[in-house]
Amino acid sequence: MTTTTTTNLFATSTKVKETAKKTEKKLLMATELDDKIQRFATLKQMIDAHTSELKMIEGDIKAKGRELFISEYKKQKSTPDSFKIQDSTGSSCLFICMDKYTSVDENKAEILGQFDNLLAENVVYKFNPELVEKYGQVLSEMILNCDDIDNADKGNLISGEKSYSVCKGSIDRLLQYDNPEQVFELINPIIALKK
Repeated sequence: MTTTTTTNLFATSTKVKETAKKTEKKLLMATELDDKIQRFATLKQMIDAHTSELKMIEGDIKAKGRELFISEYKKQKSTPDSFKIQDSTGSSCLFICMDKYTSVDENKAEILGQFDNLLAENVVYKFNPELVEKYGQVLSEMILNCDDIDNADKGNLISGEKSYSVCKGSIDRLLQYDNPEQVFELINPIIALKK
């Protein structure tokens, strides 16, 4: 009697999703625009310079807001609502910390995985369209037991893409961890400022 070991094609062909690379664009002449592209570039450069300064200032405000957020979190032992931050001139802005998070790569996923209930993993499986076309008649049968599909193709028939994310509600569980400040930085919630 021969025993066969079955392989899970969904587990063996899972890979981390890669970002698409941009291709270089073709250059076409439009001399009838006179100096509009140059003026556009000049204005864009000025806007970019001001935007850079704005981002630096925004970063300083967000850093202080994060500090105040953690402080309030510890005081009230729960997630603080949005609050206003006021500077020495009396000007203020609204600090909003959302239960939404920046993307998670494999390295960050490894770190987040060391904490309970912080890491969500999502795998999307896709059929290889060329092989589906090639073997469309036999897909109703069990893939691994089908003699009509070449053994070399069985492992390539199904591919999966794995992505990671921070679990919803992680911001509400900061005090469950020994170092809430570190966890707050790791989960990196989306922060917004409004006038």
